[in-house]
Amino acid sequence: MDCFSISKQPDECSKLCIQTQISPSYVSIYTKSSNDVVMVYANAKQNVSSDINKNSYKNKEDELDLTGSPLKLDLSLHTTLDDTMFSEESQLWRKEELLHAPIDLESARDLANSYTQTQATLSKEESVPQWILCNPNSDGKPLLLTIQSNKDEFARGIVNYEGCYALEEVDVDNLIKGFADQEHMDEDLVNVLVDCKYAVAGTSYNGLNIDEQLNTPHGGLTELHCEWNAKTLLTPFISCKINLEQEITVGHLASPCNGVWKSVCALYHINDLLVEMTASGGNINLEKAVIRNLIPGMRRYNNEKRLTDLLKETEIYTYTAECPAGGCLCVTEDTTTLKQCMNDLNKKGSSNDFTYKLWDVLRECETAEELITLLLKALSFVSTGKIRPFIDVNNTSILSKLVLKLSRGHSQTSKVLKNLRSSPPQALSLVAQVGFEKTTWEYTRIMSLLEHSFFLAGVWNTDARSKETIEQINQTIQDMTMGGDFTMNPFENYGTTENSIRLDSESFCVEDNNDLTVDDFASLKKHGLVSEKKDANEIPLIPDEIDISPWKNLLMRYSQVHVCLEHLFRAESCLRADFAQLKTMASRLLELYVSDKSPVKSAGQLMNDPVVKINVPIANNIVQDHLKKSASWYRLELRKTERAIKQGLKRDCRYVYVFSQLPIFPPTVWNNIDPPSEEVVEATTLGEIKYHCTKYTFLSNKVNRNIVL
Repeated sequence: MDCFSISKQPDECSKLCIQTQISPSYVSIYTKSSNDVVMVYANAKQNVSSDINKNSYKNKEDELDLTGSPLKLDLSLHTTLDDTMFSEESQLWRKEELLHAPIDLESARDLANSYTQTQATLSKEESVPQWILCNPNSDGKPLLLTIQSNKDEFARGIVNYEGCYALEEVDVDNLIKGFADQEHMDEDLVNVLVDCKYAVAGTSYNGLNIDEQLNTPHGGLTELHCEWNAKTLLTPFISCKINLEQEITVGHLASPCNGVWKSVCALYHINDLLVEMTASGGNINLEKAVIRNLIPGMRRYNNEKRLTDLLKETEIYTYTAECPAGGCLCVTEDTTTLKQCMNDLNKKGSSNDFTYKLWDVLRECETAEELITLLLKALSFVSTGKIRPFIDVNNTSILSKLVLKLSRGHSQTSKVLKNLRSSPPQALSLVAQVGFEKTTWEYTRIMSLLEHSFFLAGVWNTDARSKETIEQINQTIQDMTMGGDFTMNPFENYGTTENSIRLDSESFCVEDNNDLTVDDFASLKKHGLVSEKKDANEIPLIPDEIDISPWKNLLMRYSQVHVCLEHLFRAESCLRADFAQLKTMASRLLELYVSDKSPVKSAGQLMNDPVVKINVPIANNIVQDHLKKSASWYRLELRKTERAIKQGLKRDCRYVYVFSQLPIFPPTVWNNIDPPSEEVVEATTLGEIKYHCTKYTFLSNKVNRNIVL
């Protein structure tokens, strides 16, 4: 919006910023709204930003002493940071508000009067509220002025700084009495609404680019928002309504959930490459075709060495490889937390299946050329007959069958490898098929800890279950188990499908009495005496095409489930919640994200915009320990009840008191307030927490602007 003309001091108007924007943080804390407003403030001088940064962020030397440059932060250092610790960068105002400077009260009044005239003919729906940032040096310490008039109402408001108090010093009954006296009405006709915000852990990093977001010291933000109607600022643990407000960064370098997310990202790139190859007839530069995006701070792997180590390990344990109970290394009977599960996944993998372990190496390749080269190296080694890799009994991928055949001696081994080298789409789709099967299985196994594997199994297979709600599925399970000890294996119905999910597994390499042992085969092959095995293996096991049509939908589902996993992992860590407490939250998240109405539509969306926020109800008993601490801020709203319309002054009136430990406004405004913030901090260190008190007064009168002649 253009600057309004002002009769006084026209030169000053050019220094002001007057524009329509989403409510700044220091406005929305009073209005509880993020609607558009016309915001007015002075542009702070550029040299102010350096002073602001000294107050709002750690001194640069201290920052480097503590963690080094954020963009050079090593992954190993990330893992030493405790995400439940508060960052020194905590603040209530947003980064872009650092350059919002106040204007003097007289100029603010001129602007408000001028804006009122422009709104006089507009309806309430057409009228946009104006907020003006004021210098609190004037009497009454005004911080904000607002005009919200329209053709039927004359509405205005002001925010003043009231002082600094300990919470025990605030007499809510006295505030209610003051409001009732002001409006000439009974106290029992005053409606009271109190809410507060508990900062549990982490920090929000607004305004950072993607690389910076993935490298931040904290991987998200966890807060609790409580609300109640009792006439007290002390949180009623049992009766208040509590929402979990949480922010996570998908792909953050410190997140243990990356053990699965890496697969999703690699599969996303491979799928894109295959689509592009189809469109271009295979004319793609493999050396520049990206499989793994590298960002500053990300660990780079020597994948050739990792493959060599895998082949050596397989050669040593060729006879002793066993699949654990349930077929999974990271989910066992002893798994008690998501953190334990994800740490095991990162350290040990999820399965002893050779092709799954091979996928964990290949997904770290930076280019398609590197991936295909390592794939051929692995298959070439397998074809020597030195190893007989362990393959899960339910692994139906084409690569697993190929590995089994090559390890037993295939007459067309050289032809198979040559064809793969000359057909990049075939090689990439062969690898991706294993990656999709493994990723499907891992997400389902992890979520089985929270008893939601039934729901996900239906989602992967897009059968009737995907149309049922989680509550319906859980009720079905309960009905089926009412008769006694009957238990339903959530994986058995899918054990033979293409996207197999294994629970009880045995080696695919069951010995046949007439089959050759690895040693026998190696010896015979050395002397060229394996002709009798050739007839059974003449036909290569690689089809001309692998159907990739389901992959796009699976990638979307992986992304949706991963958002739920990241939020659950963070809630478990920050709230100290157990599986029983997380189950209800998991249901809400899956209903919200794993559906056709999900805000997450693709993996690429999360890779380009990794920050995801939620606001969901949470049971009081899960977070009661956190409510015993002091909240970051409290907000007390007083307004008339419906019955009060006929009593007292005929106008709409609202008081909003905000008590906050941290400044609500940026330093350009807050540094003008007396007492300064240092005194509050000093009082806090003595054991008594002080809260800044600001008061928003809103008045609205009905008007008739039509002149009757």
